[in-house]
Amino acid sequence: MGDTPRLGLAVTTFNRRDILLRSIAAWRQLTSIPLELVVCDDGSTDGTIEAVRALGIEVLGGVNRGIAWNKNRGLWYLANARRCDVIILSDDDVKPVLYGWEQEWIAAVARVGHVNFLPSNYFGALVLPDYPRAANLGVSYMVGGMILGQSAEALSFVGYMDPRFGRYGHEHSDFSGRFLRAGFGGFGVVQENGAVRPAFYVIGGGVELVPCKSTGSAEDLDKNSKLLGAFREDPIYRTPWRDDAEMRAFQAEVGASYLARLSPPVPFGSVFSPQDYLARNKDIANAGEPGLTHYLRFGHAERRKGGVVPPP
Repeated sequence: MGDTPRLGLAVTTFNRRDILLRSIAAWRQLTSIPLELVVCDDGSTDGTIEAVRALGIEVLGGVNRGIAWNKNRGLWYLANARRCDVIILSDDDVKPVLYGWEQEWIAAVARVGHVNFLPSNYFGALVLPDYPRAANLGVSYMVGGMILGQSAEALSFVGYMDPRFGRYGHEHSDFSGRFLRAGFGGFGVVQENGAVRPAFYVIGGGVELVPCKSTGSAEDLDKNSKLLGAFREDPIYRTPWRDDAEMRAFQAEVGASYLARLSPPVPFGSVFSPQDYLARNKDIANAGEPGLTHYLRFGHAERRKGGVVPPP
C-alpha cells in the first residue's frame, strides 16, 4: 500500500434520502485525502437516486435485491472499476465526526487487512481496550456491520458477501468470519469447552451512528441466523452471484457504467496498421519497438495517434 493509498467509500442506502444526503455532506467535508465515493441504492422510491446524481456522485443499483447484493455492488465497483487500495463499506446511517477520519481506517486496514467499527452500545462485547484505535486495536466477539474496511489484497482472498443471505441480517458476520479464516481481521479464541470462538479487530474510527428505524424484519434475521451456521464450512471465497443468471444481472448493473467509459484498443470492424502507427510516432520507430506491440501495451492508454485505419 503506497504512502497515499487510493481510498474508496461505498455507502448503501434504501429510502433514506435526507439521512443519506447529510452523511454524504459529512463524508465530503471531513475526508482529508481524495476519495472515490459511490452510492449503492437498493430500489429507493423517495428521490434518493436523483438527489445523489445531482451532486455528481455515481449511483449503482436502483433495483431492490437485498442488503447483501447491494453491498456487493460497492465492493465490486471500488475493487475492480476504481482499483482502490482501501475499501470502506458503510450504511447510510453512519457519518464521520472527525476531520481525517479515514486515517484511522487506513492504518488499521494496513495492519490487519479487515477491520470493523464498534459502536458504544456494543462495548459489552469488547474485550479490550475501552477506546480502540488503529494503534491500539480493540478485540470484540461481536461485529455490527454498520461500517467496515478492508484492503483490496484481503478482499481478493475472501471475495464478496454471500447473496444467499438475501434481504437482511448476518451477511456481515459471515463476511468478517471469512476474513478471519483467511488470516485477516481477527483470530480464534479457544473456549473452556474446546470450541473456538472468533474474535474480531475493531476501532472507533471517528464515526458515529445516526438514529433511524431499521427496514429489516425479525423473520429475516432469524432465517439468516440459521444460514450463518449452515454456511460456516463453505469455501472462504464467494462470488457476488450464485448462478449464471445472477452473474449476468449483477454485471449488467455494476459493470455497465464502468464498461461504457472504456473503449477497446482497436474498435470492432477496424484495421490496425503498424506502419501508419510508426510513421506518426517517430520516437517509437526510432526505439525499434514493433508498432502493434507498443500500441497495445502503451499507445492506446497514452492516446497516441495513428494505427487504427478504416478497413480496405
